[in-house]
Amino acid sequence: ALQQLIPALRAKGYDFTTVAHLLGKTKADVMAPLSPRDQLLVNLDGVVFSFLWGTGAFLSSAFLFAIFLGFLRVGIILPLAALHRQRTVHGGFSGRVSVIIAAFNESKVIERTVSSVLSSDYPDLEVVVVDDGSTDGTADRIREAFNDNPRVQLFTKPNGGKASALNLAIEHSSGAVLVGVDADTQLATDTISRLVSRMGDERIGAIAGNVRVGNAQNLLTIWQSIEYTTAQNLDRRAYAVLNAVTVVPGAIGAWRKTVVADVGGYQTDTLAEDMDLTWRIREAGYRIETENAALAFTEAPESLSAFFKQRFRWAYGTLQCLWKHRSSLGRYGWFGIFALPSLWLFQVVFMALAPLVDLQVGWSLLNFVWAYQAAGTATELSPLPQATQNLMVVLTLYGLFFLVELISGLVAFRWERRKPWPLAWLFIQRFVYRQVMYGVVYKSLLTAIRGSRTGWNKLERRASVKR
Repeated sequence: ALQQLIPALRAKGYDFTTVAHLLGKTKADVMAPLSPRDQLLVNLDGVVFSFLWGTGAFLSSAFLFAIFLGFLRVGIILPLAALHRQRTVHGGFSGRVSVIIAAFNESKVIERTVSSVLSSDYPDLEVVVVDDGSTDGTADRIREAFNDNPRVQLFTKPNGGKASALNLAIEHSSGAVLVGVDADTQLATDTISRLVSRMGDERIGAIAGNVRVGNAQNLLTIWQSIEYTTAQNLDRRAYAVLNAVTVVPGAIGAWRKTVVADVGGYQTDTLAEDMDLTWRIREAGYRIETENAALAFTEAPESLSAFFKQRFRWAYGTLQCLWKHRSSLGRYGWFGIFALPSLWLFQVVFMALAPLVDLQVGWSLLNFVWAYQAAGTATELSPLPQATQNLMVVLTLYGLFFLVELISGLVAFRWERRKPWPLAWLFIQRFVYRQVMYGVVYKSLLTAIRGSRTGWNKLERRASVKR
């Protein structure tokens, strides 16, 4: 009779626990004993379930933490950047300015770069170019174009790297203020005047300019132009309020010559020589400022492979600087208290966790699809409502995060007085551009852990910059 009742009750939808209760039996009494094969399957099912549950819990926790970091970053950077816009410029400078340019195989672009510098409205400047062992006729190109111009000096040396070339340029410069310009970069007419306008204040050791992508002509370079405006330049505004600017970019920046000499010039122990010099000047007690009206137009990588090489150099160079200057954590005002921890948190930890945000979205979608398919065959409680709720929560948080990012981008473009049409590509950017950046960060971390050395990975120029 018991063997007949059990299937009948199960057919009505009762589980084994309820069946046992109705019959006044234990659960073990109403369930058939498991064979060794069935017991193995049960154990395997338990392992799979535990793995899936643990994976879901980990992704959920990492997702929430990454979203929190994203909101935190925007919540800190935007108000500080807004404060920077209200600041007034003090001081003035009217002395000689030396524009220093390190060139290695830059024959395609060097003439246009030097010409843009010479077209500056700043009256008293010289251009010092150092050809670092080029094999493509860079030095000949400069001689042909500027041999009769007394404001242009050319020096050649065996190839030794960008830092050594810049140091040689500094040795032969006569200006009290140095303006560093990359060999592929073109300047607006008033860039140098605006950049050095505050060098009359002796407390200022360096001033960062505003770098824009000058070849935003395909999707990859458009994405980079978004990043330059919404991240790099916006962050620099915020950090300047706290005297915690983390890098005066090599593409455009002004340096007080005596200060550069005092801290040892450019050094070769990191791939981010401009960041390292910025930090040493800040640690020496000087202010680092930024001037967003000083525009420079640089050539961004036009292929994914070239982009990956450039960003790996930047990311690995940042890690090198963080390790080299680790003793500065908590020191030198907001630079050590806020800026350095922020780099660790937002450029290392956040970027390492960011892929888990995308994984969590994918995981929730897969779970929803599985639950939807299982709902039609479920004899007990359907998993679909819970899966639907989880998916909605994830998509809502993801959407809010993107909305905050979009608003931040719109604000940045407005402050730069630029049309915000490139932001139309912002959402798609997350699914290609960001994936490459994740790979860059992970490769940098692995290279740092292994202690491997890496080369400069200089980009091939295309001479596609437009001001």
